[in-house]
Amino acid sequence: MRQIITLLIVATVGWGLCDSTAQAQTSNTIMGTVYDSQRRPVPDLWVEALDEANSQLGRTRTDASGRYSFNRLSSGIILIRVAGNGIVRGETQRVELTPATGGSGSTIETVDFYLKPFSESGTATKATAFAQEVPPAARTAYDDGVKLLSSDAQGGLAKLKEAIGLFPDYYAALSKYGLECVKQGQFEPAVAPLTKAIAVNPKGQDSYYALGVAQYQLKKLPESVETLKQMVTLDPQSPNAPFARYFLGMALVKTGKPTEAEPELKQAYEQGRTNIPTDVHMALAQIYGNSKRYKEAADQLELFLKETPDARDKERIRGLISQLRAKAK
Repeated sequence: MRQIITLLIVATVGWGLCDSTAQAQTSNTIMGTVYDSQRRPVPDLWVEALDEANSQLGRTRTDASGRYSFNRLSSGIILIRVAGNGIVRGETQRVELTPATGGSGSTIETVDFYLKPFSESGTATKATAFAQEVPPAARTAYDDGVKLLSSDAQGGLAKLKEAIGLFPDYYAALSKYGLECVKQGQFEPAVAPLTKAIAVNPKGQDSYYALGVAQYQLKKLPESVETLKQMVTLDPQSPNAPFARYFLGMALVKTGKPTEAEPELKQAYEQGRTNIPTDVHMALAQIYGNSKRYKEAADQLELFLKETPDARDKERIRGLISQLRAKAK
């Protein structure tokens, strides 16, 4: 959904006229809200503003209400790219910022995103095929629940729960119910159905991924490590794999296993690049610094600042980079 608002800038004579014109060319704003497919705001996602050559003009995270904004943009073609997080799929929109009439104004354009979950993207995964004989009543409840999820999340979950009650080993319903709970940040209720789903279908990589994320968020780190290891073993090229490796690496760092964490974090970034939270660089910098690999630690901190230009403690990080470079010599 896009809405254009033109603001007039009052021009003054002499030097003021030149200043106003220059400001008009670089004072455009793009702002908006990122929603999931159920029109719920999605917080803490990376959003980038890029020019036509894909050079980064700015980077920010969505706030608690899913909002983002970029200011002081020049007129022209701007790409706004929202990164996925392993639950919702990223998306890019092309925006053309045109100068106001006479070149003496700035444009504010609202660009909202409605992101689809990975399960709706059509991406096939090799480990999820699983056939069951399902009682008709349970299948009807499941189908009704899936349809409801896009407009009535709680109603959809209730129908999925009904399907599970009718057929307790219903893998699709168990997995879908748990994944929807994770999407909504309801991590504790997700654990039981996802655990059951894995017991029914030990090759269901989507269930392992969602359970591993839930366990990580609940600070059940040893359990999360084992679950996510299973996931990346089952399907190392899955769309979820980079995010699974990220959470796995972070859980290993937090449980005091940096040697095991390093390859997972590196591969997470290699597979997911800027879709992966920039905390990956901080974690790797910590690992390298503690093992006296000072140059590599400094390199990771520089990557963090490059990808997080609005970091609140960037001056402190720059100081650390200088210290690490000095030690590396």
